[in-house]
Amino acid sequence: PVPRWKPLRHAYEKEIVLYAHFKGLDYFSTECGYSPQAYRGHARNLLKDLEATRSSTVAALGHSGRRLAVGREVATKKLKGC
Repeated sequence: PVPRWKPLRHAYEKEIVLYAHFKGLDYFSTECGYSPQAYRGHARNLLKDLEATRSSTVAALGHSGRRLAVGREVATKKLKGC
């Protein structure tokens, strides 16, 4: 497999939107209508609180996550129809 190139991996979302704006690129910035009820909102708020306490928190978590090894086979559940 060819490794992906991610030039904006370490940039914050606000910085990416500003870059797209000033370069005249099209970007999608509308939040999903279901996102306020989503569980990941709790995780997002936790990260914002941690970032307010220590500015390098999100970058450190991203760096740690890239160092984790993932097995070739991951156990998954079969999803059933609704």
